[in-house]
Amino acid sequence: MSPSFSTSSTAARTRALFETTKRVLAQSINDGLVDATIEPFPTSSKPQCVILRGKEDVGILPYARVELNGVRVTGFLRPDDLQLPVQIEHATGGLQDEVDPGTICQIVCLWQTERVKSEESLVREVRNSAENQDKWLEMEKGLPRLSLRSPLIDWERSCILGHPTHPLHRTLLAQPPLKPIDAAELPTLLDPEVSFISVPRTSLHVTGPFEQLIKPLFDKLDVFEPSSERIIVPCFSRQLPSIRAHFSDVIHIKSVEHCAQAHISMRTVSIRPELGFTPHLKLSLNCQITSGPRTITPWTALAGPVVTQFLKKLLPPDLWVYGEIASITGSQTDFDRARHLTCIIRENLENKAEQENVALIPATGLYQKPFGDDRTYAEILFELDTLDRKRDWFRHYTANLLRALLPPLASHGIGLESHSQNIVVRVHLKTKEIVGFAVRDFGGVRLHRPSLQRAGCDLSSVPPGGPTITDDLHSVWCKVHHSLLQVHLGHLLYMLGLEPNGGWPVVRDEIERALKPIENEGARKLYAYFMKRTMQFKCFMIMRLKGFIVMSTIANTSKYYERELPNIVLRD
Repeated sequence: MSPSFSTSSTAARTRALFETTKRVLAQSINDGLVDATIEPFPTSSKPQCVILRGKEDVGILPYARVELNGVRVTGFLRPDDLQLPVQIEHATGGLQDEVDPGTICQIVCLWQTERVKSEESLVREVRNSAENQDKWLEMEKGLPRLSLRSPLIDWERSCILGHPTHPLHRTLLAQPPLKPIDAAELPTLLDPEVSFISVPRTSLHVTGPFEQLIKPLFDKLDVFEPSSERIIVPCFSRQLPSIRAHFSDVIHIKSVEHCAQAHISMRTVSIRPELGFTPHLKLSLNCQITSGPRTITPWTALAGPVVTQFLKKLLPPDLWVYGEIASITGSQTDFDRARHLTCIIRENLENKAEQENVALIPATGLYQKPFGDDRTYAEILFELDTLDRKRDWFRHYTANLLRALLPPLASHGIGLESHSQNIVVRVHLKTKEIVGFAVRDFGGVRLHRPSLQRAGCDLSSVPPGGPTITDDLHSVWCKVHHSLLQVHLGHLLYMLGLEPNGGWPVVRDEIERALKPIENEGARKLYAYFMKRTMQFKCFMIMRLKGFIVMSTIANTSKYYERELPNIVLRD
């Protein structure tokens, strides 16, 4: 059944559907699920199209960059390079226009030699993504036009299209026993109701001064703990059924509406300024957002404060850190149960930024476009109205970012998950110059054990069995290549129109400049690794079809399915 869009215009429905469909098509090719060629468009005035296995075709922009062997696609294809129409050729002849991502997904699955039960789930997930995308496009119309003076929370709300390449870019599915979430309810996730529950102290594991730090919020909201043998924990009201399913003796104290504002991730919130509580709270949410449930494992909760100490010690002083300074999570040995009740207290750097007269903008905000404008915020804020200005600005951005992130990777094996949602840009309000960056969210950080031990770091307090600490240095480098180069810088240069206009040579130059001063074997090997002829790319659709999730809660494994493709960094 095709998705239902009851309130949108035909044009808006088509755009929402195609935002997901083009990701399904591109990812099917990138995952190797289908063969594709670029050939003249058989039924349109468009100059060329991508043909999938001879039975589907979709338009492609003439300036698209993708590696080819003859006419066969062999490299990474960007969804945004695809354009309507999408046409299906029937076995009996004739072409049919089709824009429903579920139908396209079903066809791709039918072509596979091995059929799996998860096909139906994947079809449901991509259709859910399109349904939610339609609602996001509707909400976009009411967003303010942003400036350097806009508060951080407004920038958090500016990300309308979600992940730039993932087919589940806007998927949001509540997991049982939570009630299903309709697309019309998305605004309630952006301004969630927060509940405060009392749980026996023996059922929880506390790291850092959690109770001391959270007390000012409780005092402001008149939330009081009835017993010293219990702890009050904030949670999403929506999450309560999951908590009660995995924790006994939970007492509901109070629920408060309109006290929190969700960030891009949906599970991290800022408390409204009038309540006078500045730290951010990261809360478990048993909803599939993109590829996996957004509950928070004890590994992440317990490791956060420890990782914060390592990062503040070893990262360059000019790279600000959103420290995870305290946490609380379930004490069960079964982490699949414990993860349903977790709260991490994270530092808020807005006061520090105000003192230094800088704006804080999540990097993903720079390539968003305000409603009704075809320019990115980067182009608008920094007056990037020519290719030369775009290249110069991008070089400055890239140089500063790589100088902050690559030396710690080369010297200490610190692999930050530096995609554009986790990196916050610091921009001077007067000069409009990018003066630095800040890093946040440490669940995806990978740390190389031998390198950290050589730096004198004591790893004994990091919980065993989690994915954060690894002995595999190449896995750390690979993750940074994906998050920093493929996703962050790759999409930014693409959105600035620099993929066919010298963007990747800038990246290669600045990688060399960031690593050359280090002059050690680690830096030389890292540079050689980043310049390999091929590189692993994540296969998002295969991971879903194979039942993989982002991180296994059962064993110390990151369950990725990856494929070697021509290294995107080597593009002209």
